[in-house]
Amino acid sequence: MLTLQEKLANLPTTPGVYMMKDENGKVIYVGKAVNLRNRVRQYFQNSDMTPKTRLMVKKIKDFEYIVTDTEVEALILECNLIKEYRPKYNVLLRDDKNYQYIKITNEMFPRLVTTRKVEKDGAKYFGPYVSGYSVKQTIELLKSLFMLRTCKRKFPDQLGKGRPCLNFYIERCLGVCKGDIPEEEYQKLVEKAVKVLSGKGDEIVEELKKKMFEYADNLMFEKAQEIKNKITSLEQIITKQKVIYADDRSEDVINYAEDSSNICIVVLVIRNGKLINKEEFVLKNDEEVFERFLEQYYSDVVSVPKEIILPHEVGNGENIEKMIEKLYGFKAKIVVPKQGEKKQLLEMAKKNAEISLVNKQRIENYYIEALLHLKNLLGIEHDIEKIESYDISNLAGADNVGTLVVFEDGKFNKDLYRKFKLKSFEGQDDIRSVKEVLTRRFTNLEKHGRLPDLILIDGGQNQVNAAVEVLRSLGFNIPVAGMVKDDRHKTRDLIYKGQELNIQRDSLVFKLISTIQEETHRFAVKYHRELRKKHLYESILDEIEGIGEKRKIKLFRIFGSIDNLRKASIEEIVKAADIPYDIALKIKEKIGI
Repeated sequence: MLTLQEKLANLPTTPGVYMMKDENGKVIYVGKAVNLRNRVRQYFQNSDMTPKTRLMVKKIKDFEYIVTDTEVEALILECNLIKEYRPKYNVLLRDDKNYQYIKITNEMFPRLVTTRKVEKDGAKYFGPYVSGYSVKQTIELLKSLFMLRTCKRKFPDQLGKGRPCLNFYIERCLGVCKGDIPEEEYQKLVEKAVKVLSGKGDEIVEELKKKMFEYADNLMFEKAQEIKNKITSLEQIITKQKVIYADDRSEDVINYAEDSSNICIVVLVIRNGKLINKEEFVLKNDEEVFERFLEQYYSDVVSVPKEIILPHEVGNGENIEKMIEKLYGFKAKIVVPKQGEKKQLLEMAKKNAEISLVNKQRIENYYIEALLHLKNLLGIEHDIEKIESYDISNLAGADNVGTLVVFEDGKFNKDLYRKFKLKSFEGQDDIRSVKEVLTRRFTNLEKHGRLPDLILIDGGQNQVNAAVEVLRSLGFNIPVAGMVKDDRHKTRDLIYKGQELNIQRDSLVFKLISTIQEETHRFAVKYHRELRKKHLYESILDEIEGIGEKRKIKLFRIFGSIDNLRKASIEEIVKAADIPYDIALKIKEKIGI
């Protein structure tokens, strides 16, 4: 096996990508080079490096490289490898799980769904969007407007097999599953949804208005009212898209604000003359961070315009243009305006970035100070960077469950949230529940990231003692505190090392602990609701004579919940589920007509 120095001596002088590895073989940095030999050797010969780079070089124990034909190919490969390995010392953009996209599936009779991952599957994607509620609302409006299907049936295999679901009977779906709706007719509706999401919703409004007036002229007022309701719904989406230009030009406007620690980059996404989205990225400030951001952003973005508006020239601008042409098949131009509308938009993006940076700094300072006060209150020697908070609950003594919420680096890390369904015993026993949850968590370390600096238990001294006992038996010495609640299920105090610590209600520590406790409770309640809904559906239908397992599954597939079943008429239940009238009547009598 070659030594590091021998590998350095044998490096080629061609373009390519290199991957630096630590003592465990983990990739800690990915870079590109026009000349691999010169670039990689610089790390080990150049004394003029930033502190961050110097620290990285100390950890390099090995490296690998991949030769490419051109610098642009090296750029594309570098971006892909950074996404794959997410190395510690690279500029990393968002984790896709934190953002949502609207996806129009690539299948026969496409569906409109939400997703957190963009795949190369031929589907159309729109986003990313920060607000999950806004995405859900938009999807529901578009499905209702254009009667797009929501079922997961596979076509053409399941075409014409089985009865349509409830949405067809309440006129919220065309019922393509029946097999008598031409694909071309359905595709026209899909294209209308695409237009709305692309900022061309005004065209659809004008079409609907013509229909509305036609119905009114023919005295078909009910139909006219239906169209008017659709227009109102459509305008709810369109009003969120701010008009920027009188024409239909499309461009990305990108600017940033920075301080000594962070840089906030804002992308204003303008399509067909409308501002349809604003993206924000807060990254650690480092050399060439803006250039690295542009490379990664345009290596895998949902939509690329013909013009990219920047506040100044960038050294890698030409390569970014070539990369876009190679990846997306058309030329995009980087523009640096000196005056006019584009310059004003750059100022708008910069102002948004400045506001976000100030807000981030304010939040960071708040959490830094709150965690410092918490550390001092508990007398813990090390800094508190990661907190794990646990909640134990049950459904009337059955279905004992535990939940884990993680607060890390000043924010909740939902990727590390966990649900535990407890099965080692029956009945209600909080102490055994705490022991099982902690045992499962700390005997399966790989799935939970680094160890916490503090554990919070939603409970009193007994629960704390149980947690400490488990940790000690497994060889861990992690501080554990209990969150004591008042009569309104709100945080009152902390229990730590056998003492109840009184916390001032207006203190930063109280606000921090309350925030964590409320998030822990919210996550636990959400899990309980999921289980309760399942139990309610099963238990009520099990009590009805004539409802066996097959009918229960069918009803659940069609209606989804007891609430939907309750809203449906007897006739709709008979038609949708293909069951006798007397059974449908029993269902309505049982769940409430």
